Amino acid sequence: MKHEARARRSVRGRPARSGQKGVMMVEALVAILIFSLGILGVVGMQARSVQMMTEAVFRAQAAQHASALIADMWMTNPAQRANLYASAGSNPLRYNQWKAVIESGAKAMPGATANPPVVAVDTQQVAYSTAGAGNQTVSQVTVTVFWQPPGVATPSSYTTTAMIMEPQS
Repeated sequence: MKHEARARRSVRGRPARSGQKGVMMVEALVAILIFSLGILGVVGMQARSVQMMTEAVFRAQAAQHASALIADMWMTNPAQRANLYASAGSNPLRYNQWKAVIESGAKAMPGATANPPVVAVDTQQVAYSTAGAGNQTVSQVTVTVFWQPPGVATPSSYTTTAMIMEPQS
């Protein structure tokens, strides 16, 4: 009988200590928690990356709009530049056409209707050289394009300034 009791004990193994019950479960839960926090961090970084990429696309699009307007100004009579392009003008025909492209269509900027672009044109006659060999017309043009994607509280902007010079005598 004594021999049978020993056999039973060795088959069952040592009894577990009561203080270690469930330790493996706690370790597994902590590992799942750490893994979940890591995944949330990766998802957050991905969302921020998409947001920054979208902002870069809008900034590049705003730069293209501003450059197109300035390129159009190079071909315009300097005396008419402010009347046709300045947003504060009485009837800025070409500004209104350009603004319509920004507000609607395939190249539209989000929120451009609520935040219209601003174009300032300052045209002056200045001496062509210090020797006084004639005059030239200089226009300082500042173009600011605004956009505001849905869900964003404040509008973003892109501003560029160009000097357009035509020698005259």
